Amino acid sequence: MMEQIRYACGRLGELAQDIRWRAGQLPALREAGGTAELRQIAQQIQKLASALHEAALLLEELDLPRVPAYTAQLSAAVSGFHIQTPDYSKLLKAFSDWLAYIKPVLPDAGTKTVSTSVIGRQMNSVRLGYYPTDPAHVAYIRRALVFPEGKTVNLLDPCCGEGKALHQLGDVGNAVTYGAELDDSRAEAAQEQLDHVAMGSYYFSRISRSAFHLLFLNPPYLQVYGGARSEKRFLGEGYDHLMLGGVLAYIIPYYRLTEDVCRFLAAHFDSLMAYRFCEEEFRKFRQIAVLGVRKPRAENPRMARLLELASLSPDKLPTLDQIPPGSYPLPDAEKAVPLFQGARFNVRELADQMRRMGSMLPQKSTLDGREKRPLLPLTIGQIGLVGGSGLINGLIECGAPHVLKGRVVKAVRRRTGEQYDETDGTTTTEIVETTSNKMVFNVLTPQGVKLLA
Repeated sequence: MMEQIRYACGRLGELAQDIRWRAGQLPALREAGGTAELRQIAQQIQKLASALHEAALLLEELDLPRVPAYTAQLSAAVSGFHIQTPDYSKLLKAFSDWLAYIKPVLPDAGTKTVSTSVIGRQMNSVRLGYYPTDPAHVAYIRRALVFPEGKTVNLLDPCCGEGKALHQLGDVGNAVTYGAELDDSRAEAAQEQLDHVAMGSYYFSRISRSAFHLLFLNPPYLQVYGGARSEKRFLGEGYDHLMLGGVLAYIIPYYRLTEDVCRFLAAHFDSLMAYRFCEEEFRKFRQIAVLGVRKPRAENPRMARLLELASLSPDKLPTLDQIPPGSYPLPDAEKAVPLFQGARFNVRELADQMRRMGSMLPQKSTLDGREKRPLLPLTIGQIGLVGGSGLINGLIECGAPHVLKGRVVKAVRRRTGEQYDETDGTTTTEIVETTSNKMVFNVLTPQGVKLLA
């Protein structure tokens, strides 16, 4: 949680510095008044408006009263500012007032610490990033989907939790559900709901690309991975599991519909529509659902801009219960999922895979239960190996029952030899020791112990 707060406040501090610097360039450029300078002013104005837009979303995330709306209004005003206005003083004062307004929530420049009021406000709403989708809202999404008749479809949820949402979406005869879940207890519960569950981090799982008809994506909201927010990273790494024409259902807080996320969605998806959750759910979690159909990559700046504007006015979005029934048909094409492996070993998933494959483990033969005799008599060496390994130790039942115990002992053999040196007429004695293994059998009989060596 603290990592998320530091990320949001740190990014807000970077934007404040950028806005202060860009606003400071405007007076000199306006005084020069040339065509080149006016072009630079236009570029700076658009960058200032974009920075304020992002700042408004970060302030929404920090749950600050009134400040996000004020920032969004300033962004809209700056975007529409007429660059040939003779006097820029009112514009500059607006930037100065805004910077003073948000100063209490910025990290301290010296210690990088975050305001305790911000931390307290955020901690009141902590749920460790786990926000299972309300079943009623899942039903609205399900109503918008059309499943092809007589074709098997594959549904994927890369952060499935207990699997209830995907189970509800795929509760039809021709759907196969796949989920990945980091938390062990939730993954265990998901195995009761879904056909296949990959345990462990999705980022270290191995899952087929372009094999799924539906990607249901409700990523954790309070996490940062390597400087990237989880909402964006799950989208960037998960969308490629969809086949072309596959449907995305992307559930995030509306303030995470940032400029980079909007550009990504517009480049990879057609038929994009954003719906906010219904009243009580929206007040609690501020969630929206973005639905789209995967297409070949192609930039769409106009759609990206429309999504950005939607994030600044979420109250104007239609609610999810207004989504037209049957508006998102799934592709009418079957596709195998040859690869679906979690980051951690999943005994149940392995057993299911082996049942489907017709187990590769060797099966016991009926010959295994029969008494076996060697085809030829054993040699002395083979008897030694079998006896030393312990395979023929124990009770020998025959006409004269006895107990046999074999063991290997070390045997040392000494050989003595003499050598005569003709040069000085001396004789030396050489002793050579050779160590070898010796097989010994102890035989316990009614008449006592006998030693066979």
